[in-house]
Amino acid sequence: MTVLLVNPAGVRGNGRSYVGEQKLGDPWVYSSMPMEHLGMMSIKAYAKRRGLEVVTVNGLVAGHEGVEQTWQAMQAAVAVSGVPRLVGFSCIDTFAEVLWLARRARQCWEGVQIALGNVIATLNYERILGEYDCFDFVVVGDGEVAFTELALAVVNGAGVEGIAGLARRDEQGRIVCSPSGLVDLDELPWPAREELPTVLGDGFAASVFTTRGCPYRCTFCGTGAVSAMLGRTSYRVKSVDAVVDEIGYLVSDFDVKFLSITDDLFVSKHPGSQQRAVEFASAMIGRGIDVNFMIDIRLDSVVDLKVFKQLYRAGLRRVFVGLETGSYDQLRAYRKQILNRGQDAADTINALQQLGIDVIPGTIMFHPTVRPEELRETARLLRATKYTQPFKFMGRITPYPGTPLYQAYSAAGYLSAEWPLGQWDFVDPHAARVYADVVARIAPDENISFDEAEAFFLARLDEWENASAPQIAGTAGPDIGAAATRIDRSASKAPCLPTGHSVRTEHSSLQLVQN
Repeated sequence: MTVLLVNPAGVRGNGRSYVGEQKLGDPWVYSSMPMEHLGMMSIKAYAKRRGLEVVTVNGLVAGHEGVEQTWQAMQAAVAVSGVPRLVGFSCIDTFAEVLWLARRARQCWEGVQIALGNVIATLNYERILGEYDCFDFVVVGDGEVAFTELALAVVNGAGVEGIAGLARRDEQGRIVCSPSGLVDLDELPWPAREELPTVLGDGFAASVFTTRGCPYRCTFCGTGAVSAMLGRTSYRVKSVDAVVDEIGYLVSDFDVKFLSITDDLFVSKHPGSQQRAVEFASAMIGRGIDVNFMIDIRLDSVVDLKVFKQLYRAGLRRVFVGLETGSYDQLRAYRKQILNRGQDAADTINALQQLGIDVIPGTIMFHPTVRPEELRETARLLRATKYTQPFKFMGRITPYPGTPLYQAYSAAGYLSAEWPLGQWDFVDPHAARVYADVVARIAPDENISFDEAEAFFLARLDEWENASAPQIAGTAGPDIGAAATRIDRSASKAPCLPTGHSVRTEHSSLQLVQN
């Protein structure tokens, strides 16, 4: 073996993997979760086309319950295929695991070179290469071509200076980054599917991606931050025919019954995107492909219900909708202007439900300046979706390093820890107490119902409002939004990065779960 790609499990705070969670929990919750690492498997397929065999270890799919199991799997792969010349790691929120594994690899395998990719790596390549000598390279942006070119260079003893989308240290120890190129999605081979039988056997969903990046710039989103960093043309789509061909293959060869389309945004409010959604649905119907599927949308994606009626006819049964918050002002602070003032998000939710489409809500309950009235309104929207999972009341925003939200929280003095993930403190002590009480009540009780969790949550909000009634202050939302806007504009001028690209938690750059 000369090349190894690794994705750690990302073990949760309770010590269980997502696979372990699924086996103990409600299968419905996990049945549409896409566990394949399409980014990693796309790199593997592309490398194979170029004549290079890549071995993969995915602790997420394997259900590893600790980083030691992932290391054992890496050693087992090496025992069969030989010591690697290059190891690539994928990282979104698993930096501590990746760092541990990279250091073990460095200690164990003499001469091995180590690369890191995905959203966090792309947004923070200078810091990573400046502070962690166990990493030799960071793949910035799309991973298929850049990582394959790097691997071929390492295997053949060639130079890496001309590889687009590669950050490294030069001979003087300075961090340099070659401009990242954009991959034509229609020219990529389909991702390798060796993980899919395990994923399906564990009760998760098969998955495809049909786009990369996002045309929007929500302050908390890594995809938007990378898209801004790499240029306006970074949002790309596959042709409808190519997408439907791949879905047909999954249905015929793997007997897939449910599919998750992992795009950060499958359809936007833009007329061209609406038309593409209709063309996709028509092609699925025309070819007689019988599979149910899920997509991710924004609330303002629902421009014309006729589009979603056609998608329903084609098999759409679930949508993930980024509602985020019930506060109009806070949505503006997040630069997510999906509502007009006075518009009720519940109306759109109910309209989708009446078509027979389940709504999975993306909500952000707690942030540093949250007020009880916002939490109450967000809880109302959660109830409207009929997604009765108590853990939603514990939602807390994560400021990922490199995003505008992270920069704004840092500037405002909210961060209590800033790496590898931002951690923050509440401005109002009442909010901190409510959050602590909600977590203490809901997290340990696996049998708590949604109604019980909601009642406790709302009762704590009542107490907060009663305690702070004489001195209610306004939120800091608009100020944060202004700071985020300033940061976002400066991010577009990042050094060594041209126009073009995308990601989120799903695609390219040695990416994680969905893509």
